[in-house]
Amino acid sequence: MAELERQLADAKGTVTTPQKTIESLSKEVQALRQPDFQAVEATVAALPPFAQPPQEGGTENGLAKELADRIIGPDLGGNESDHMFEAKPEVFIQTRYSVAPLEGSGAAFDPNLRLSRIETRWAGKINDRLGAGFEIQFQESVEGSPEKLVNDAFLEYYLTDHATIRAGQFVVPFGFSVQQSSWVRESPERPIFSGYFFPGERDRGVMLLGDFGFLSGAGFKDLQYFVGAFNGNRFFNDNNRQVNYMARIRKIFNKEKLAVGASVLAGKQLLPPGISGNDNERLVGVDFQFASGRFGVRGEAVAGNRPSTLPTIDPVFFPAFRPGTHSSAGELLASYRVAGSLNVYARYNQFNGDPATGLNIRAFNLGYFLPIGERSRLSFDYQFKNIPPSRTTP
Repeated sequence: MAELERQLADAKGTVTTPQKTIESLSKEVQALRQPDFQAVEATVAALPPFAQPPQEGGTENGLAKELADRIIGPDLGGNESDHMFEAKPEVFIQTRYSVAPLEGSGAAFDPNLRLSRIETRWAGKINDRLGAGFEIQFQESVEGSPEKLVNDAFLEYYLTDHATIRAGQFVVPFGFSVQQSSWVRESPERPIFSGYFFPGERDRGVMLLGDFGFLSGAGFKDLQYFVGAFNGNRFFNDNNRQVNYMARIRKIFNKEKLAVGASVLAGKQLLPPGISGNDNERLVGVDFQFASGRFGVRGEAVAGNRPSTLPTIDPVFFPAFRPGTHSSAGELLASYRVAGSLNVYARYNQFNGDPATGLNIRAFNLGYFLPIGERSRLSFDYQFKNIPPSRTTP
């Protein structure tokens, strides 16, 4: 390098030296002064995946947005108008391995490999005014007979950009956890209250959904509403000839960093034969979601009349049900993005007044998950419950 600099100085001092020689020597000196980027890239490539800097499409801002979208769920309960109804379905497969069954849990927890469920879903916009959704769930065989369940089967009509009518069978608009997708959810199972109050998370009916964005004023921005009338049954079978009414309102604040919601349900439920008394089925719920940087937290509380029947086609009544009794539940989840796409979480949820045992159930989940591409993820979840589940627990 010193020799080249000397030659460059001599060339500049010589009037007869061609200009192109000066330019050539200048480029060589500049190249030698540059750091060895190839060596740097090789060193980065040798680092473990979690220690490497974010790549294109996985920048720090992009990863923070992914966490915020998962925690807040800005599109939760929305219509299907943002994409076309295509022949290519969505497929969800869940398997598990059970080991070390709890004492007294029965044959339901024998150590074994299980194919928990397979879901196939088609949903989207058919044209500018009409949309549809269809989902089938296949569960493991019971006594040699494969169980099949139609999860979603609905049509929706887009009245305006801010109002949609949906009719058929679909997810009920109560709270956050009931509506959250299985793919997005951190823990493999929903909170305890979801299985008791909303078995299958779905019902049949008609619903008006949308937002108040057509009104002026900052308070109406990102303010969503859901109002519907539903079959009001325990498992898609209209066994009490009653209709439940449900309403929900949700507000998203501060560029999708905070959301709060409130839900109500009013209807009737079945009473055991020969028993008279209060047959109300009324629930109220509040929920919130907050995300900032690498951290996210969600909370939800539900209270109301204790459910009377199991999620079965023919009515089977809970042993601890009594007319006029009440149950309450709550959930709190905290999630933290450790590095890259690796997330850890902890969740506590409790159900007071379990209709199967009459006791209070508490469960604590601890786990992590790592998205692998856009279509899969690797996860681990450990759950502790103070009461072993039974066959009368949904």
